[in-house]
Amino acid sequence: MSPEERKKQTERFLSERNIPFIDWLPPTEDESEVTPRTIKEIGERILCLFCLSGTAFNEGDTEFVEYLKNFNLWDSLTKEEKHYLSNPTYGTQTQINATWRLEALYVLVWAVKLVPDLPYPSEEASVTDFIDRIPTSSEDPISFINSLELRPISEIMDASDIIYRMHWAVRNYESSIDIDGGVIRERHHAINWLTNYDGESWDWVATDT
Repeated sequence: MSPEERKKQTERFLSERNIPFIDWLPPTEDESEVTPRTIKEIGERILCLFCLSGTAFNEGDTEFVEYLKNFNLWDSLTKEEKHYLSNPTYGTQTQINATWRLEALYVLVWAVKLVPDLPYPSEEASVTDFIDRIPTSSEDPISFINSLELRPISEIMDASDIIYRMHWAVRNYESSIDIDGGVIRERHHAINWLTNYDGESWDWVATDT
């Protein structure tokens, strides 16, 4: 599917759900121009986000940090993530931001087929949808990472185009549409990282609309 065809497909999807859009918002990248992150990168990012959000949701729990250190994943964290996990705080904006990463995580577990679908972003995700697919604290992550399989790039770009246009709608009409702004912002961050948008590292991924 060409970028223009995908754009029209998304606009039909949005129109059916009464989500506003504008014609001049440009198409997303052509599939042939997208080089997604490697399975190793995606698998490590899944585990890092799982441990980050798990720590943020469970005050005083050190198991997630211990897992990252025991299985040599600590250096796969970003600078901001290391800073938070080195001294987790609660009741702060930093902690709230870390819990929101569960929404970004959901995009990545969908991208490697650990969940069948990306739910409509009207409410927050549930970790129960995929927690049984994540390694336990005693399991080496290598087997998990090696077992992952990326969805076809066409499916990923379909999702990317929808998320991109939904984020525009949220930025302009959030109070009047049935989309959770926090969910769609995290999804946009994750899908742009996954598709190597601008080639930026996780902390610096742009979510332009």
